[in-house]
Amino acid sequence: MRAGENNPVVHINHSPSDMLYEVTRQRSGAASIVDDEGKLLGLVTDHDIRRVLEHGRNIFSLSIAEIMNENPTFIRSDAMAIEALDLMENQERPLLVLPVLELHGKKVVGMVHLHDLV
Repeated sequence: MRAGENNPVVHINHSPSDMLYEVTRQRSGAASIVDDEGKLLGLVTDHDIRRVLEHGRNIFSLSIAEIMNENPTFIRSDAMAIEALDLMENQERPLLVLPVLELHGKKVVGMVHLHDLV
Protein backbone atom coordinates (compact mmCIF):
# COMPACT_ATOMS: atom_id res chain seq x y z
CA MET A 1 0.00 0.00 0.00
CA ARG A 2 1.18 3.50 -0.79
CA ALA A 3 0.84 5.51 2.41
CA GLY A 4 2.09 8.76 3.93
CA GLU A 5 4.04 10.89 1.45
CA ASN A 6 3.57 8.19 -1.21
CA ASN A 7 -0.22 8.33 -1.02
CA PRO A 8 -1.63 10.49 -3.84
CA VAL A 9 -4.20 12.67 -2.10
CA VAL A 10 -5.60 16.01 -3.25
CA HIS A 11 -7.98 18.33 -1.41
CA ILE A 12 -11.31 18.92 -3.17
CA ASN A 13 -10.70 22.70 -3.31
CA HIS A 14 -7.32 22.44 -5.06
CA SER A 15 -6.99 23.14 -8.75
CA PRO A 16 -6.89 20.61 -11.56
CA SER A 17 -3.25 21.65 -12.03
CA ASP A 18 -2.47 20.59 -8.46
CA MET A 19 -4.29 17.32 -9.03
CA LEU A 20 -2.41 16.59 -12.26
CA TYR A 21 0.88 17.41 -10.55
CA GLU A 22 0.16 14.95 -7.72
CA VAL A 23 -0.92 12.15 -10.07
CA THR A 24 2.26 12.66 -12.11
CA ARG A 25 4.58 13.08 -9.10
CA GLN A 26 3.35 9.88 -7.48
CA ARG A 27 3.29 7.93 -10.78
CA SER A 28 0.04 6.47 -9.53
CA GLY A 29 -2.39 7.12 -12.35
CA ALA A 30 -4.88 8.44 -9.82
CA ALA A 31 -5.47 10.62 -6.77
CA SER A 32 -7.91 10.27 -3.90
CA ILE A 33 -9.94 13.45 -3.47
CA VAL A 34 -10.54 14.38 0.16
CA ASP A 35 -12.21 16.98 2.39
CA ASP A 36 -10.65 18.96 5.26
CA GLU A 37 -10.76 15.87 7.51
CA GLY A 38 -9.09 13.59 4.95
CA LYS A 39 -12.33 11.77 4.17
CA LEU A 40 -12.74 10.28 0.70
CA LEU A 41 -15.01 12.33 -1.55
CA GLY A 42 -13.98 10.81 -4.85
CA LEU A 43 -11.22 9.53 -7.07
CA VAL A 44 -9.64 10.97 -10.21
CA THR A 45 -7.92 8.44 -12.47
CA ASP A 46 -6.15 8.73 -15.80
CA HIS A 47 -9.40 7.46 -17.32
CA ASP A 48 -11.36 10.38 -15.83
CA ILE A 49 -8.79 12.86 -17.17
CA ARG A 50 -8.86 11.31 -20.67
CA ARG A 51 -12.67 11.34 -20.65
CA VAL A 52 -12.68 15.11 -20.02
CA LEU A 53 -10.12 15.72 -22.77
CA GLU A 54 -11.86 13.41 -25.26
CA HIS A 55 -15.03 15.46 -24.85
CA GLY A 56 -13.06 18.57 -25.83
CA ARG A 57 -13.40 20.20 -22.43
CA ASN A 58 -10.71 22.43 -20.94
CA ILE A 59 -9.67 20.54 -17.82
CA PHE A 60 -8.22 23.70 -16.28
CA SER A 61 -11.59 25.45 -16.39
CA LEU A 62 -13.24 22.69 -14.34
CA SER A 63 -13.26 21.97 -10.64
CA ILE A 64 -11.95 18.67 -9.33
CA ALA A 65 -15.53 17.84 -8.30
CA GLU A 66 -16.53 18.03 -11.99
CA ILE A 67 -13.76 15.58 -12.98
CA MET A 68 -13.79 13.00 -10.17
CA ASN A 69 -15.69 9.76 -9.77
CA GLU A 70 -17.91 10.40 -6.74
CA ASN A 71 -18.50 6.70 -6.08
CA PRO A 72 -15.11 4.98 -6.25
CA THR A 73 -14.53 1.40 -5.22
CA PHE A 74 -12.31 1.25 -2.13
CA ILE A 75 -10.93 -1.24 0.35
CA ARG A 76 -10.44 -1.11 4.13
CA SER A 77 -7.04 -0.97 5.76
CA ASP A 78 -7.34 -4.43 7.34
CA ALA A 79 -7.84 -6.20 3.99
CA MET A 80 -5.26 -8.64 2.69
CA ALA A 81 -3.43 -7.96 -0.57
CA ILE A 82 -5.16 -10.93 -2.21
CA GLU A 83 -8.54 -9.37 -1.36
CA ALA A 84 -7.49 -6.12 -3.04
CA LEU A 85 -6.30 -8.01 -6.12
CA ASP A 86 -9.54 -9.99 -6.29
CA LEU A 87 -11.62 -6.83 -5.98
CA MET A 88 -9.59 -5.07 -8.67
CA GLU A 89 -9.74 -7.95 -11.14
CA ASN A 90 -13.38 -8.93 -10.70
CA GLN A 91 -15.04 -5.76 -11.92
CA GLU A 92 -16.86 -5.16 -15.19
CA ARG A 93 -13.87 -2.96 -16.04
CA PRO A 94 -10.84 -4.06 -13.99
CA LEU A 95 -9.34 -1.43 -11.69
CA LEU A 96 -5.72 -0.28 -11.54
CA VAL A 97 -6.02 1.54 -8.21
CA LEU A 98 -7.99 1.30 -5.00
CA PRO A 99 -8.14 3.95 -2.29
CA VAL A 100 -7.57 2.42 1.14
CA LEU A 101 -9.78 3.72 3.94
CA GLU A 102 -9.35 3.43 7.68
CA LEU A 103 -10.95 0.42 9.30
CA HIS A 104 -14.05 2.39 10.38
CA GLY A 105 -14.91 5.65 8.67
CA LYS A 106 -14.02 7.34 5.41
CA LYS A 107 -10.53 8.72 6.06
CA VAL A 108 -8.05 7.84 3.31
CA VAL A 109 -4.93 6.09 4.64
CA GLY A 110 -3.40 4.85 1.40
CA MET A 111 -3.75 3.59 -2.12
CA VAL A 112 -3.15 0.17 -3.64
CA HIS A 113 -1.91 0.05 -7.23
CA LEU A 114 -2.20 -3.15 -9.25
CA HIS A 115 1.50 -2.99 -10.17
CA ASP A 116 2.42 -2.94 -6.48
CA LEU A 117 0.48 -6.16 -5.95
CA VAL A 118 1.89 -7.99 -8.94
